[in-house]
Amino acid sequence: MTIKAKVFGAGSIGNHLTNACRQVGWDVTLVDSSPEALQRTKNEMYPKRYGQWDESIKLCSTKDTPKGGFDVIFIGTPPDVHLKIALQVLKEEAPRVLQIEKPLCSPTLEGLKEFLAEAKKHPETMIVVGYNHLVAENTIKVEEIIREGEFKDLESLDCEFRSHWANIFAAHAWLTGPKDTYLGFWQRGGGAGGEHSHGLNLWQHLAHVAGAGRIKEVSAIFDFIKDEDIFYDRSCFLNLVTENGLVGRVAQDVIMLPKKKFALLQFGNGSVEWQNDVTKTTDQILTQKHKEAKQVIDLQKTRSEEFVHEINHIQNLFEGKILISDSPLRLERAVDTMLVLAAAHKAYQEKRTVIVDYKL
Repeated sequence: MTIKAKVFGAGSIGNHLTNACRQVGWDVTLVDSSPEALQRTKNEMYPKRYGQWDESIKLCSTKDTPKGGFDVIFIGTPPDVHLKIALQVLKEEAPRVLQIEKPLCSPTLEGLKEFLAEAKKHPETMIVVGYNHLVAENTIKVEEIIREGEFKDLESLDCEFRSHWANIFAAHAWLTGPKDTYLGFWQRGGGAGGEHSHGLNLWQHLAHVAGAGRIKEVSAIFDFIKDEDIFYDRSCFLNLVTENGLVGRVAQDVIMLPKKKFALLQFGNGSVEWQNDVTKTTDQILTQKHKEAKQVIDLQKTRSEEFVHEINHIQNLFEGKILISDSPLRLERAVDTMLVLAAAHKAYQEKRTVIVDYKL
């Protein structure tokens, strides 16, 4: 059986997802409201990235979008319209799998309550969010190391996703800067907090793997840039405490060059470090017991493979090889990420530590 997929959004992420689907043999329809974006995909972006245009990909304007018959639907649009489209997809199509790109929504949480209420009406649809670092080889390996139990008594967890957004704009050459897109507006899901929320999401995931539970308390500092054209956080720093007492921090920014993305788990008898993009083709894991030499594990990868891992994970969900309740990409975990980020904004505005409210 060939899986039929529909991808909303012909920007950078839409191209990545489309190509990954084709690499595993899925039938793909790519949808966008802009005819220019569709032509740019066919004539420029896709051939430049992946060698040549794939004639099997169907291009379609939003107004002419086919509905029904799709096994998997991806939403790769700007985050402030994710839930509007997702709500419509659930009501009109209810595919077996619905993937929403990260961040799930704006930190204002606009539309989230309505979407979750609708999602409860469609238990047959498995909903995941595109925090694809959670299904990467380096994350899976770190999970194995934690569960093996040689490193004991987790004392702190730090995570940084600090990366200048020049690379993002290089992939969207038609944009002149953050003012031309959601990236320049934190309330639309842009800025460091939203765009690099991989960091917060990974921190939460590793805390769960280590048995530390959900984040309970957050305090925060945001460095906002605001003028008549833009309003975004170029840096955000979150101090976190889980319900089981684990403490740590998350740092995210859109200004660091070269980029730095890591998670550091410090145990009573040593440390485990997750590294992303040590080189363009290498992720890395560093482990070190106290008074012993550091051990380095190099994991080779390509940018395209990062998305293929995600597509393989979704196919395993579709085939029942993984239960949605066991998926690190499941909707509930991404909702938690957004609720913590919303609490962080509240903590910054009120200049105090905030207890995360997981009730909408």
